Amino acid sequence: MVSRAVALKAGGVVAAVLVLGVVAVGVLAATGAFAAPTVESTSYDWGAVTDGTTEIVTSVTVDNPNPVGVPGVVDVAYTARLNDVTLARGERSGVGFGPGTNTVTLTAAMENRKIADWWVTHVNGDEQSKLTVDATVNAPGFSREIPAKSSTVETDILGGFTTEGAQQVAFQGDPLLTLRNQRASWGEATAETTPLSFSADVENVHDYAVTLDGVAYVVEMNGVELGRGQREAGLNVAPGEAGSIDVTVALDSPKMADWWREHVTDDEVSDLSVRMYGYVVRDGERQRVPMRVFDRTLRLETDMLGGGGTSVEPVETPQQEGDFEPPSVTDTDQRWGAVTDATTEIETDASLDTPDDPGLAALLSLDVTQTTTINGVQIAEGSTALDTVEPGSDTLSLTSLKDNGEVPEWWARHLNDGERSQVVTTPTATADVGATKFDADLGTRESTVRTDLLAGMNGDRDEAVQVQGRTALVVTGVSSEWNRATADTAPIQTRTSVRNELATPVTVAAIDYTVTTNGVTLADRSARVGQVVDPESSDTVTARLVLDNSKMDRWWVRHVRNGEQSTFDVDVTATVSVLGQRERVALDSLGQEATIETDVLNASEG
Repeated sequence: MVSRAVALKAGGVVAAVLVLGVVAVGVLAATGAFAAPTVESTSYDWGAVTDGTTEIVTSVTVDNPNPVGVPGVVDVAYTARLNDVTLARGERSGVGFGPGTNTVTLTAAMENRKIADWWVTHVNGDEQSKLTVDATVNAPGFSREIPAKSSTVETDILGGFTTEGAQQVAFQGDPLLTLRNQRASWGEATAETTPLSFSADVENVHDYAVTLDGVAYVVEMNGVELGRGQREAGLNVAPGEAGSIDVTVALDSPKMADWWREHVTDDEVSDLSVRMYGYVVRDGERQRVPMRVFDRTLRLETDMLGGGGTSVEPVETPQQEGDFEPPSVTDTDQRWGAVTDATTEIETDASLDTPDDPGLAALLSLDVTQTTTINGVQIAEGSTALDTVEPGSDTLSLTSLKDNGEVPEWWARHLNDGERSQVVTTPTATADVGATKFDADLGTRESTVRTDLLAGMNGDRDEAVQVQGRTALVVTGVSSEWNRATADTAPIQTRTSVRNELATPVTVAAIDYTVTTNGVTLADRSARVGQVVDPESSDTVTARLVLDNSKMDRWWVRHVRNGEQSTFDVDVTATVSVLGQRERVALDSLGQEATIETDVLNASEG
């Protein structure tokens, strides 16, 4: 790596060439034949860059005050070294000047591989190097060696990787690990390899343990891959606990020559990036997990030929998250399975959209627990596990066991909510990606079940009630509604509008009723009324019919076995008294035969 100090010293190499040109002219001036020419200005540019070399082009403006030119008899040579690594040699023979202003161009080719050689000595020297320039000038009868130019080159590449602050490793927007006290150090560099070690203190701020067997790393600089590999680096940190991670990567020393070429081509700006991903060992094979344990980019800027310095600064990058997308549900099919007196199976098939990454999918496993509630009452729960998940798409099959004993409770809430039930199925999934676990949202499914059991027990009527062969009452209308239901009882409050057709009072002594559904008797009872309807007048007869709600679990079994179809039959009779004569008569206006059809698992939304 070349620092800003290197930039200044590399400029000095070119300046030495200019000085030598002035000395050469001075040799001619010493003969007394000519006045000494002077250097008015110099400029430096990078020339052609190839895979093997980088040209340094120097343009020198010289003013020759003599009326005649300086003969082309001067030879100039120089050598530039860093830590005894020869970077470039320059020679120009037969240098001469015409009268007035002259421009002399000197070109020296620096071998790019020499940068790689120098890099090894620079790293091993604690990022310090010594720059020296040796030069000579020759003319007929004259040879002179210029005193060597010497300076020190210092860089601080590691400083950009060192920080005491906290850095978050996130997953799906949630913090996973917190890295603190990040530090880096060089190992002993060789012509083949430059070791670079990274260490950090790690705190697990996740809900699950984080375990790694090692890391896979990539180090790049301006698109040149300086290093790629895998290293063992064990990490096992429980939630809320702290640990450390130490990783040594290997940079390819010869690749520094390729970096140099790209650095000059990119206007002396380079981005150095280090990415480390965790891996785990499964079945003897290393599998990468979607977790970056280290992610840093530094920007190196130089101005070598312009005489400027070098800077190394961290590049602010967006917070890196794991690139893992957990499985999601694209379609769900639910149906009833086996039904017993105690339980009902819910069979679920869910189509999963899974990561389209064969390596990651082979590592991924799912633990799924599914609960189903109706009106807030948990009626079913089941769990399953997928040890492997097929990439792209897969199917999750799960059986939940519904407790039929919960039917009376949710049915009571169904009646109390206007014969409306909210069915909610919630799968809770934990995705294991090898290094840790994550909660995966498989999507809650909600639907609404509606019934209208009392529809036939409401509305206008015109029913004659016969007593002793004559019409005693005419039913003109009925109104029915559910009272507050419990897991034990489901009361129906009825109001029957009647008109007394006789010139004598009519007494409704009792209402007898039977309620059955799919052969299950919910009620076979009598409600005392004792209401007197005055002669030739209208009145309302009220009665409270009480159903045995605790038997709805038995109804449920028959309802499911019958394809979620049931009949709801209500038979009502009234005991009517006229002039002391009692008679039990049919009261069809309060009776009904209704059909109940539901689709609890796949009911319509709303």
